[in-house]
Amino acid sequence: MHWNFTDILTPPEKPYGPSDGPIIAEIGFGNGEYLEHLAKTRPDCTIIGIEISQWCVTKAARRALSAGSGNIRLILGDARNFFRYAFEPNSVSEVYMNFPCPWPKRRHAERRVASPRFAALIGGRLALGGTFTLATDVEWYAEQTREAFLSNGSFSADPVERNPARDYVTKYERKWREMGRETFVTKAIKTAEIPGEETGREGDGTPETAADQVNPNIDGLDLRRELSRITGTIIRKDEYVVIFKEIFTSGSDAALISVISADEGFEQHYYIKVVHSGSQWIGKLDSIGCPYRTPGVRASLRYLSKAAGIKF
Repeated sequence: MHWNFTDILTPPEKPYGPSDGPIIAEIGFGNGEYLEHLAKTRPDCTIIGIEISQWCVTKAARRALSAGSGNIRLILGDARNFFRYAFEPNSVSEVYMNFPCPWPKRRHAERRVASPRFAALIGGRLALGGTFTLATDVEWYAEQTREAFLSNGSFSADPVERNPARDYVTKYERKWREMGRETFVTKAIKTAEIPGEETGREGDGTPETAADQVNPNIDGLDLRRELSRITGTIIRKDEYVVIFKEIFTSGSDAALISVISADEGFEQHYYIKVVHSGSQWIGKLDSIGCPYRTPGVRASLRYLSKAAGIKF
């Protein structure tokens, strides 16, 4: 059977926001059964699933397509790195995590959701009154997560519930119940804006090499020579670094620019496609890499527009 994942897996050209209707997100959705439940019971909402496992994303995509769940969208990657780039500030109504790994070893503590940094990340995208709900079979993990969100100062949270009634019981939870193990749920509600929340706006950055002098009226025959001056340019700011790696040209009217950007540890390798159209050069992000439009990625486009006269 042929599966067409084009719509369900394609990253958005812009972050999800109010124009997408009420947004519900699940982080670490496993086989996608809870996403399917949300899509069926909340047909008026856009359901966004974020998962680091490519195999889980594939299974969930097949499940959603088989069920005809047209309001599900899936993102492959680590939510700790790009959750802020996938959504506009204050745009998400609900966030769920069902039975994530508690990472019990001390050296893995930074991977836990039970941290003030994670609470701030989620809070920056939750709308006022929005909720974060964690279900786990590890009591201390639920308690630490609750404390992390309370320590942020922008959340309220009820005491951790032991074996609460749930609107849907996942395969993992059913497994634990059959073994006689307990489950724990903590729910945090955003009651105030996150202090100092970033807006996603940033300057052009300062290049470390002098590619500013690229001719804004590039002649087709000089494309390789002119763009080659950009190779090796580094744009560095506190929150991101951008490196223009290589330029690949096809004849005199097309080029592919290899770029690396790192936004606070979230690294992306992507290409910018440039073609000659009429009397000007037109550029766009190549879809193969499916890059997210982080501040670093946007800075690379702005720089090419300014330095090389490329229109985006």
